[in-house]
Amino acid sequence: MINSVVKRNSFSLFITYGLMFGGSIVSQFYPLATGFAINGALAKEYYSIAWLCACHFLMVGFQVSAKMVGARVFTRIYTDFATGTVVASHSRGLTASRIAGRAALLREYVTFLERDVPGIMRSVTGLSVAIVALFWLDPTVGSVCLFLLVPSIFVNTYLARKSKSLNRRLNDRLEREVEVLEFKEEGRIHNHFRGVSVWRVKLADLEAKSFGYMEIFVIVVFAVALWRLSMKNGVQAGTVYSIFSYIWYFVGSIDQIPRVVQQISKLSDINDRVSS
Repeated sequence: MINSVVKRNSFSLFITYGLMFGGSIVSQFYPLATGFAINGALAKEYYSIAWLCACHFLMVGFQVSAKMVGARVFTRIYTDFATGTVVASHSRGLTASRIAGRAALLREYVTFLERDVPGIMRSVTGLSVAIVALFWLDPTVGSVCLFLLVPSIFVNTYLARKSKSLNRRLNDRLEREVEVLEFKEEGRIHNHFRGVSVWRVKLADLEAKSFGYMEIFVIVVFAVALWRLSMKNGVQAGTVYSIFSYIWYFVGSIDQIPRVVQQISKLSDINDRVSS
């Protein structure tokens, strides 16, 4: 289902994601440009500040353009996609309440394209640029970050497997929400929303645990970075800033993965429903 949406809007999505990717790439070099500017200012070589200014203006240009273009593209995609799916659901004989619930779930497709695909792009570029920059600034710190990807794969594989089942139960209730709300029985309505909250809490707990497991390993990265800096003499302030900025970029990209995995699992279940 998601493939057909992408194919029908390939050109618009290419332009939108191109602007987003450009902004993401430029932002990844921001800590390095800042580090050069700091070192240059301390050495009274003020021309280095021009690199920081250029990087900033270029990043803002990409991001503003991406937001303006994206708002138009994704609202149009949702309008066309929801209309086609609702018409098809009517032809299959689904009830109006079930169609209304399904139309609400379809918003998750556009949310995935609008929020999660750029999130994946930022995570991939953030991880890649951060690791390369850290290997260049300090190979030991870069190696530790690269090793951190191993437990991340195991943790998020477990998360994907568990969240698919939880999202299926949550979507069962959300798809029938309009049907339940047609009744005036307080007890039935309360049970519905209580059931929805139960599955949302379970999903939140699962994501939080995955985040917590990864943060244990993150502590190791910062400890190694501080130990490495203590071993060096005459380290420049800009270099210290760049190292820790890229560590934060790396950690931020790692932290985004559980949320993206959750959304992909939810989208997979919605795809099964719409296609059935």
